[in-house]
Amino acid sequence: MCPHIEFTDVERLTLEELSRHHPFGDFRPRALGVLALSQGHRPRLIADILGVTSQTVYNWAKAWRTRGLMGLLNGHQGGRPAQLTVTLLDTAEAVARSEPCPLKDIARRVKEAHPDAPPFSLDRLAVGLKARGLSWKRTRLSLKKTLPGAIRGRSPEPDQRPGRGTCRQDRPVLPGRERFREHPECPAVLVAEGSPA
Repeated sequence: MCPHIEFTDVERLTLEELSRHHPFGDFRPRALGVLALSQGHRPRLIADILGVTSQTVYNWAKAWRTRGLMGLLNGHQGGRPAQLTVTLLDTAEAVARSEPCPLKDIARRVKEAHPDAPPFSLDRLAVGLKARGLSWKRTRLSLKKTLPGAIRGRSPEPDQRPGRGTCRQDRPVLPGRERFREHPECPAVLVAEGSPA
């Protein structure tokens, strides 16, 4: 039988909070198990309730006696291995930097380059590319990149932007905006020169 464990009030409060609120699910039963041992319950009963072996409960008690709270918090394995490996992310980054394309196309090209790769989600791919400095722009369905010839942080001149042939000042005045012409604070973009009043 496992010897009885004594706690101070602070240790008991810490273990109670740990058993309720710790972000890793495998630490919460450890705290519950040690708390149950301090109340005099048998390790086999604790193991049956928490769904672990009785040896695990003995290991928790030994970890508490030797290292205290740090003994319980040691050994988090972190779940299953990542499906999107560094090699796959390198390939995805190379594809994304070569030309702007939708995330689905990047994923398809990565799967073509690595046919034996495990399946991965598009969300993980977007997070991985963002961590490497490529941010995803959902409305455009492509990665944000600086246009060739543009200075970072400043958009190119109006005639150099793709799909834009004219500047706002060259466009005719829309109906109903003529009344702004006489206003002294009227910006030039509202009223083009030579447009009918």
